[in-house]
Amino acid sequence: MTPALHAELIRRYPKFFREPGKRLVEPDPEDPSSSENHLEDDMGPYDEWGIECGDGWFALIDSLCQACEREIEGLIALGISNERWPRVAQIKEKMGSLRFRITGPVSDSLQEQKTRAELESLSVCEQCAAPGMLRDGRWRLTYCDRCHAEEEARRRH
Repeated sequence: MTPALHAELIRRYPKFFREPGKRLVEPDPEDPSSSENHLEDDMGPYDEWGIECGDGWFALIDSLCQACEREIEGLIALGISNERWPRVAQIKEKMGSLRFRITGPVSDSLQEQKTRAELESLSVCEQCAAPGMLRDGRWRLTYCDRCHAEEEARRRH
């Protein structure tokens, strides 16, 4: 994603894109060795690599970030501290689809929206946002006909 669009997301959703810090982790009921709440570093791949996909998925990502920011606002209204807020972990393309990873607990509604957006990315060109389709080749990518042809021409030269 271009730096300008990435910066726009950070400007719009400062709580979701906040600096990494410590996350409160509750015990896992399935793990007997996990018996106490503790703080863990919540840095993720996003903090090293940024957003790793084309500009065509900006609207999908923007919608998901907006939903995350709304969820955080709801947590703030309940007096829940930022160690329990969701935070960006990773946003990238993998196997031709959007992967949007969040640290921390999220509502079922947000999880469903994330799943829908990831599926929808398979019909939106990653480069230009035109209707696209999953293309198999050296890499699996979701491109429109024009962007696919341009990518093929680049690879041949």
